[in-house]
Order: sequence, then C-alpha cells, then structure tokens
Amino acid sequence: EGIRGLLTSDETFQQVRELAEVLGKRFVVAKNVPGFAANGMLMPFINEAFFKLQGGVSSANDIDLIATEVFGHPMGPLKLADFIGLDTCLASIEAMHAGFGDKYRPCPLLREYVEAGRFGKKSGKGVYDYLG
Repeated sequence: EGIRGLLTSDETFQQVRELAEVLGKRFVVAKNVPGFAANGMLMPFINEAFFKLQGGVSSANDIDLIATEVFGHPMGPLKLADFIGLDTCLASIEAMHAGFGDKYRPCPLLREYVEAGRFGKKSGKGVYDYLG
C-alpha cells in the first residue's frame, strides 16, 4: 500500500510506486486512516474469528478450515494471526477502534492471549502451540 502523507511530494510518491514495481509488487493507494486498506479489511476478519472462538461457535482448527476450504483463503485467520503476531494484531485493531469506534472493539480473548504472553509463532504459543 502506498499511503501519501500530507508532506509527501508527487515525485517521492512516484518513486515509491516505481520501486514497488521493480520489486515485483502490486501497488495500491490507500488513504491515511487507521488500518489503511489491507489491515482495515484483514483485522476485522481476524478479530471476528477470535469472537467465534471465544463464544465456542467452532474450534480454532474448524474456524481456520472454514476460511481455507470454504472461502479459499491460503491460511485461516487464527493461524495467520499467530504468524503476524497476536500483539501486532491487537495493536492494529486497537488503533482502528480508537479511530472508528466500537465497530472495531478488540475481542477480549485476543487481549487475554496477548496479556498472557501468547504472541503466536514468535513466542512459541498463540492460538496454536508451536513448541512441540
């Protein structure tokens, strides 16, 4: 995502676009708002998966299976959250909550995991256990 700041010149923005293309990346422009475009869509999906897990609607494995087998995603939202880092996900969701209100309220279970040091793959344990 290319996010133009208030002081970003057209020349600088174009250079960033060209660099992305040289690196083989697709370039999209997003407004400078909490979550930008990609995380603005991804983090509510991850947050809702945590609400489903907290409510006992489905197991973590089944939630991820729905995402991969039914929706065709390459990775389920809970496994993806573990890969990103639950602390990183929580910080992003908190920023969106502060910017946009209760629609983006972080799931209490996600907060519990982070407070317990369960950050995901980088700490060895998140939704899933990576220690053994």
